[in-house]
Amino acid sequence: MPAGSRGDRQVFVYRFDFGGGEREVVSLLESDWAFRHGLRADGTLGFVRAGANPDDLGPADVEENDVFVRLLSTVVQDNIGQSDFLRREARKQGAGYVYLIDGRTPNPGGRVPPEDILGAVEVKDGQGVAGSYRHNPRHRLLTAAGWFRLPAELESALQRRLRVRTAD
Repeated sequence: MPAGSRGDRQVFVYRFDFGGGEREVVSLLESDWAFRHGLRADGTLGFVRAGANPDDLGPADVEENDVFVRLLSTVVQDNIGQSDFLRREARKQGAGYVYLIDGRTPNPGGRVPPEDILGAVEVKDGQGVAGSYRHNPRHRLLTAAGWFRLPAELESALQRRLRVRTAD
């Protein structure tokens, strides 16, 4: 069932019996897709805590799924080189690190909370260093500002990866 959206991202809640009782999980994959192809562990953002209202989930209501977080980190690592933002910032900065800021953060040019920093890419000579992306373990999929939001090219890559892996 759709759980609505928070921060311009629609998520879907599904109820599964894991053998020890039913639990609700949150996914980016819409119900038509999930019912046709199934829902794998890496397609699940997290587990809804017992007693939470699935139509109004807050940060305390969802236990993040480490398998999805690893998939997200891999997708960013594999596709960060296609990011227009990274290329622009790397050229401007020249050297150091470019931080990938979650699109939900209220003030990306000001103080950014640690949970809104997806990770960092090393920059040398105005270009991102291949393979240097490092995920920020303090990043959260859901905060009071909503669900995580990626730049368009990374969001497309994540959606493609979820669908390819789910259809396997």
